[in-house]
Amino acid sequence: MPITRVQQGVIGQFLAGILMMMGSNGKLEVAVPMSDDDRRDQEVHTRGVFGKSLALQIKTSMQLHLRPHLVTPLLYVHFSVQADRLVNHPLFWYLFAYLDQKTMTFADPIFLVDSATVHAHAIPVLRGGVWHFGFQASMGPKGRDMWLPYRVHPADLGDKVLQILRGHAQLETLDLASMRGIHDLDLLWVGRRAGRTAAV
Repeated sequence: MPITRVQQGVIGQFLAGILMMMGSNGKLEVAVPMSDDDRRDQEVHTRGVFGKSLALQIKTSMQLHLRPHLVTPLLYVHFSVQADRLVNHPLFWYLFAYLDQKTMTFADPIFLVDSATVHAHAIPVLRGGVWHFGFQASMGPKGRDMWLPYRVHPADLGDKVLQILRGHAQLETLDLASMRGIHDLDLLWVGRRAGRTAAV
């Protein structure tokens, strides 16, 4: 019998947690919310540092797509979000990964992308109060699409998350609930090193 979507989701979350904890040499702690009302698969914080965590939504695919005019395969992940549950926040990120059944792990590369960028550029379509997104990225070593800056080797995921958390160490606390229901995807919230946020 094939792996179910629920099993696939659980496997992706466990693999992400393993990569972050081992890849950070134990510096990261990974927690799973008891409820998923805020669409957070995991809450990740630096060990011993409280009050600042990264909310992570993990999206995986177990197949790659080939197109006639392309040499390298594409990772394609489609997902939908109720408009009133959409969150753009500098500490809410997506992890997109190809779950390889042969190696039973994530293939290289994986993609770690902030929520505002995903919601603005992953082919957003609003229908009947629901946002539909299609994340599409080249898996080839010479890929030159817009997702190139967000590529991460699976072994480097822990270090990358640590960098994000350190970069937002001075970020003022923002209520994710106040960021919901943003219907204008031209409004992006971007974190700055100086600890401020700006709408662009």
